[in-house]
This record gives sequence, structure tokens and C-alpha cells, in this order.
Amino acid sequence: MTLVEPEVAPEPATRDDVDPALIAAEIGNAGELKRKSKVRAFTPLPGVPEGTPGKVVLVNGWDLWIRYHVMFANGVNLGSINREHLVPAKQYDEMVEKRRRALESGVFDEPEVDESDAEGEGGEALGGEAPVVNGVSIPPHLIERSAAARKRLGA
Repeated sequence: MTLVEPEVAPEPATRDDVDPALIAAEIGNAGELKRKSKVRAFTPLPGVPEGTPGKVVLVNGWDLWIRYHVMFANGVNLGSINREHLVPAKQYDEMVEKRRRALESGVFDEPEVDESDAEGEGGEALGGEAPVVNGVSIPPHLIERSAAARKRLGA
């Protein structure tokens, strides 16, 4: 007699399980903040609980690497804060609700798919094991590519 174990549904992702950048992208918490913008902490920061109001005093960086220096109402000043950790003060309640709905919907519950499994190639090299050189694993498709190049060049 074969014993079949029932599938256990994965537990839903919580806010602590998901990268803030993924949450921000999913709910639309994006866009550049300007100096003197009133903001609230969207995630707990060192010395700053979530929801604490603050004011942007400095916008620093360029292109995709923008960081903010914020003076929070509890007296803590933090610099080099990424955008996903801040929300415009007027949109805070809306963003918290969107985050709650996104987490409940199961958007973040799917397991991550490995690229070699998704494409169906690359996992066969070296028996599916990625060699480790100086503590860094080298993807099998790069090993195969190097071997093909050596063969082609006669080396």
C-alpha cells in the first residue's frame, strides 16, 4: 500500500519575507521625491518605527541610484535611504492598504524559478553541479561556453 501525503499549502508571505523593493514595484510606490517633501517611513528603519513622519532634507545620487536624507519627527536623522523605504505622507494609508492586499493576494508566494530549470539547459554540465572557484560558483552554461571556445580555437 502506497502512502500519499497531502500537499501542504505554503504559508502566505508576510511583509518581513518579501524584499521592500519588490513590494514597492508591485504597489506602485515609485517616483522621485523632492527636497522638503513630507514622507513617512514605509518600513522600519534603525531608530524609526514604520509610519513615522519625516521631511526630506537632501536628495542625492543620479539616474537609478537616488538616496534621501530624512529628518524624522522622533528626532532621528537618517541618510542614504532608498525610495522603497519611504512613502509620501499623503499616500501612506493608501500604500499600506495596497501592500496588505498584495501580500494577501499571494503575488509573492510563488517559489523562485531557477534559470537553468526554466530554460531547460545548462544544468547538465558537470552533472548539474556548479564548480566553485575561490568561493564563487560558476554557472554550468559558462563552463560549457568556455569548453566550446577552447575547442573552436584549438586550445
